[in-house]
Amino acid sequence: MAPGMRGLLGQALRFAAVGVLNTLIGLAAIYALMYFWRSGPVAANFLGYLIGLAVSFSLNRLWTFNSERAFANDLPKYLLVAGASYLVNAGIVSAAVTWSSVNPYLAQLLGVSVYTSSFFLGCRTFVFAAPANRPDASPTTIKDAASAAALARTRARG
Repeated sequence: MAPGMRGLLGQALRFAAVGVLNTLIGLAAIYALMYFWRSGPVAANFLGYLIGLAVSFSLNRLWTFNSERAFANDLPKYLLVAGASYLVNAGIVSAAVTWSSVNPYLAQLLGVSVYTSSFFLGCRTFVFAAPANRPDASPTTIKDAASAAALARTRARG
């Protein structure tokens, strides 16, 4: 497998793992809010979703895409891509059920697939993309290059 494809596959697998984890944490938060704090289902769902989104952002930023940019740089773009992906998901589900008479359960599966794919691509190409002056570099490559440059400076001095 080509090195670029290996990096893409690794990122996609890490993104999927983060998705599973943030879903479990968000769902646990929803249930805890409803059971222990007697929150209503809508309020619990909203807060649980925010908790899951925070987990997703943090892990994807640090682990999946190795972003070293400022938190304030990445967060607004992440929220924009999450919102756009959700709207695409909702549109797909609505259109499939309304216009194509697709089974609603299958429509949800299709919507989640499109959501996940568009969210991953948006994160990879927009939110956590390599700087414009190095279009061939991935965030991992930049981090490795910076480490190599620092090591070379240290060796040259010492």
